[in-house]
Amino acid sequence: MADTQSAVPPAPQDLRSPLWLGWLLFGICLLASVWFVRQMAAFGADLEHRHGIGLVQTAAAVVNAGDVAALRGDPDDLGTPAYESVRAHLRAVLDANPEFRFVYLMRPVGEGDQRFLFLADAEDPSSPDYSRPGDVYDGPSENLGKVMDGLHPMFSEVIQDDWGEWVSALAPVLGEDGRVLAVLGIDMAYEEWLDAQSRYRNFGILISVLVLSLVALFMLGLHLQRRSSQRLAQAGARLAQQVGALEAAQEELRLADVVVRHTSEAILVLDPQMRVLRANSAYELLTGRRASEVVGTLPHAIQASPELRERAAAGILEGNHWEEEIVVTRADGRQIPVGAIAEVVRGSDGAVEHFALVLQDLSTRKALEERLRELSATDGLTGIANRRSFDEGLAREWQRALRHGGPLSLVMADIDFFKRYNDHYGHVAGAGCQQQVARALREGVRQGGDLVARYGGEEFVVVLAGADAEAARAVAEHLRRRVEDLALEHAGRPPDGGVVTISLGVATLYPAPGLEPGMLVEQADKRLYEAKAAGRNRVAG
Repeated sequence: MADTQSAVPPAPQDLRSPLWLGWLLFGICLLASVWFVRQMAAFGADLEHRHGIGLVQTAAAVVNAGDVAALRGDPDDLGTPAYESVRAHLRAVLDANPEFRFVYLMRPVGEGDQRFLFLADAEDPSSPDYSRPGDVYDGPSENLGKVMDGLHPMFSEVIQDDWGEWVSALAPVLGEDGRVLAVLGIDMAYEEWLDAQSRYRNFGILISVLVLSLVALFMLGLHLQRRSSQRLAQAGARLAQQVGALEAAQEELRLADVVVRHTSEAILVLDPQMRVLRANSAYELLTGRRASEVVGTLPHAIQASPELRERAAAGILEGNHWEEEIVVTRADGRQIPVGAIAEVVRGSDGAVEHFALVLQDLSTRKALEERLRELSATDGLTGIANRRSFDEGLAREWQRALRHGGPLSLVMADIDFFKRYNDHYGHVAGAGCQQQVARALREGVRQGGDLVARYGGEEFVVVLAGADAEAARAVAEHLRRRVEDLALEHAGRPPDGGVVTISLGVATLYPAPGLEPGMLVEQADKRLYEAKAAGRNRVAG
């Protein structure tokens, strides 16, 4: 670290300020977010345009041209088979697309006349908005004329007539000879059109807020860690990776539908009652349930736990955000830990329109954390508990005995003449010797009740919870015999060789206020010294 720091030339104090860099990054992300929201709004408008054009073009293509040609455009058409057939088709289009308000069929009043008259209308005849065959449309007809003349469908800009403000999708109905017979129109209220587009803008705003929130959190981290150059460098590298990933995600979010389908995280779109509207393929992989099976139902985890539903609803509705670690049961019955994050999507009127629920599989992380905990508590050579685990275990058992009363014993063991063993057989053999001794100690205590740990070098300790002095000495003698029974040859043992043995010191205390666990260690160490002084391969205490 010192070499790295010396290789970097000193920077001006203002340029090295973590807060200065943080504000710069926040500004960049803010500008990028504004651009992204605009791109999402433009994408939504384009998508809705293409949806309207495709719908009206399909409707115009499948209507019976012969029936349209048979219409005269006057009240006498009422009740005729051609009229009923055309009107049934228009009604079916309206019923299948409730987001649109009017579906109708028009043709020019006459040769050279710029006005248009109604041939058929999907409205109910009892409705005040119903137009009879032959009624002349008194609104702007420029777009209708363009479709008649150009033979191509179009999506109009906002128009205003006696019925209100509308956007219209128009398409020509062609006869068998290619001649334009009429214009089929589908109208959507302008306010509903704006609401449809706002969903895409709101989605872009949601993503931008998440990005800016990450940047803000990073700035806070910079402020708290600005005195530590090493930590700042690591945090900066992590943030650079995150920002790069988020910028790449922003580019892909131009097509929000593609992102939802192909993201690696499980995503659910919920209605205000928390019923599933949509689930991506990652959700299917995570839960083993097909999207078609869950649409229209509550997410399985919420079904299984009403309390979870209440917590999620309260968190989302009160703070627009809910985050919790939950357990999800897969279709095959296997349970997996999952990080759940939910955000609320509101309309322009503030009402809840959707919930976005992201589920992240935590199985790998949990397994890694568990493995790290095991490694941090295990001695790398012998596979038993290490010194840190021993200190924690002794303190834990001391506090338990202090609360409930009763004795606590400690056995400290040392391999006899281990340095001579190493010198004679080599360090590899010495490591193997320690491993076999550790295994014999671990298998010789009460399973699950006693803690065997490597104290350091060739020393080992055993914590005996609830064991009095007599019981502790019996355990120690049993351990001594187990090691001796290994019959590991020790040619370096004076005076003329033998087998590997251990010396053990036993100490017992009744924890009480004013006493410390270290006293138990000191007594066991003193007894171990006595066992060595008395000739080794024995128990003292």
